[in-house]
Amino acid sequence: MLLILILLPYVAAVLRTGSMSGTESPPQEQDLEALVAEILPAQMPVQYEEEALKAQAVVIRTNLLRQAMDYYGSGTPGKAAQAVREEDLEQLGFSFYSREEQIRIWGLEKWEQYEEKCGQAAEGTAGQVLSLGGDAGLPEDVPYHAVSAGRTRDGEALGELYSWLTPVECPDDLHASEYLKIQTLELETVPEIHSRDEAGYALEVRLGGETLSGEEFRSLYGLNSSNFSAQRWEEGVRITTKGLGHGLGMSLYQANLLALDGKQYQEILQYFYKNAACISFS
Repeated sequence: MLLILILLPYVAAVLRTGSMSGTESPPQEQDLEALVAEILPAQMPVQYEEEALKAQAVVIRTNLLRQAMDYYGSGTPGKAAQAVREEDLEQLGFSFYSREEQIRIWGLEKWEQYEEKCGQAAEGTAGQVLSLGGDAGLPEDVPYHAVSAGRTRDGEALGELYSWLTPVECPDDLHASEYLKIQTLELETVPEIHSRDEAGYALEVRLGGETLSGEEFRSLYGLNSSNFSAQRWEEGVRITTKGLGHGLGMSLYQANLLALDGKQYQEILQYFYKNAACISFS
């Protein structure tokens, strides 16, 4: 273990520069699948099953190409795939871990295993995206979240952009450690929930003289979910949330359990995105 700690800075330098001397090498162009593999661990736990990781790789590739088409002015997914670069990922709205960050998070002993796992998920679904078919092509956005409140949301509640999403049951999400959270907010008045969607997520919240959407309220106060209840408590307002995330699209937790149950990534995607088809864009 002591030897590993001593060598860690050296190994990180080699990984960063690609040189045994630690000096910078000319930047190498990364292909689309390498970028998908790089983004994947920032969106889904790498400990999840291979088929769940593959499903998320398809979601990432779809969203990445959709954003790249707009950003670069590329008319087709194929042209966008050729144009996208790692240095533009942040502008495109994607977080990722550098190799040094991966080593710090996972440890040197597991880094190679997890990197290989993400690479296999990307290569195992290479060129595959979700499509709405016809002129619609790639969706403007393929949403996902960590844990649902037991059921995903009907996209129509949030407008035309998500109208292709239909709700599905996620009963196993109720057993996730992140399913329920109780916190206290220092508020003078108790927020009033004026409307909810069928999955229980707040659509309109009244606080004082201000009206917010459920997602705006969630973001403003750092809640796990907009599926919440509120009541007066000794130290303020007690908020109880269900689920983690906005509740739209694929529940990553449920997706992993489906994979554990033997479902392939295409089946997982079809379960959550019934109106989209998994196709090859190339």
